[in-house]
Amino acid sequence: MGTRLSESLAAGDRAAFAALYDRLAQRLFATARTMLASSAEAEDVVHDLFVELARIRERLPAIADLDGYVFTMLRHAAGRRLRRRSLARHALDRLGQERANADGFAACPTEMPDEALAAAVATLPPAQREVIALKIDGGLTFAEIAAVIGTSANTAASRYRYALEKLRAALVAHEVPR
Repeated sequence: MGTRLSESLAAGDRAAFAALYDRLAQRLFATARTMLASSAEAEDVVHDLFVELARIRERLPAIADLDGYVFTMLRHAAGRRLRRRSLARHALDRLGQERANADGFAACPTEMPDEALAAAVATLPPAQREVIALKIDGGLTFAEIAAVIGTSANTAASRYRYALEKLRAALVAHEVPR
């Protein structure tokens, strides 16, 4: 099926793209949402990913693991988005600081997520947040995660375990006493 699907995608078959979308879109969106901590940006990244797949469709029959390849594309797209976001944030911070210095007013603080879990996930190191997203939202195994991020399955499992420990500690710290 994978080879036939890849060949249909390479031929530009719209039904093949729809089948691939139906099979992966929900998992891709959930993974991107966790990685980016933004539903809107996750939608953009998944949309852009499928546009890119259509653009490079002739290369797809040579891909042995199409799902893994698509998740790798997602990882790279989310990473680029995070880098752009970081650069933009730094530029805005500098501008806000310059304006605050010039006007004598303090810059507006950035908003924090309302949900404790989203806030806890956002504090994880990027490598751990990525593994959490791929495991929980993407539904990938540690072997598949290892292939996507270019590491060993043991490293992927360790990052996952450390991330869960940090999340548990952060959520316990935010619990309201009864």
